[in-house]
Amino acid sequence: MKSACSERGLMMPDSDAIPLFVRLACAFLAAFPAIAIWSRSRDAEWVLMILGTVLLVVDALYAILVVVGIAAYNLPWIPGFPLLESLLTGVPLLLFGAGFTVFLWRR
Repeated sequence: MKSACSERGLMMPDSDAIPLFVRLACAFLAAFPAIAIWSRSRDAEWVLMILGTVLLVVDALYAILVVVGIAAYNLPWIPGFPLLESLLTGVPLLLFGAGFTVFLWRR
């Protein structure tokens, strides 16, 4: 018996895709008010936190594109190393850390 996942051409079972959609929903719920705050605050720490939050949405969207088979994490000129996955998961955390550091430095 074929699963609904294999009929649609997805690369992983539905049970593995559910956390990706939950991650996307949570990232969107965090990014929506973050963008609203962006227009009210031009402080460096807030801008860094907002950029990190927006990149979390980009990471979740790209992960879904990878699962569906539209995109890939591997770049053709760097075989065997998932540079995009590393950047999309690491850069938001670096931006959060930089935002916290700027906040502590200014206070």
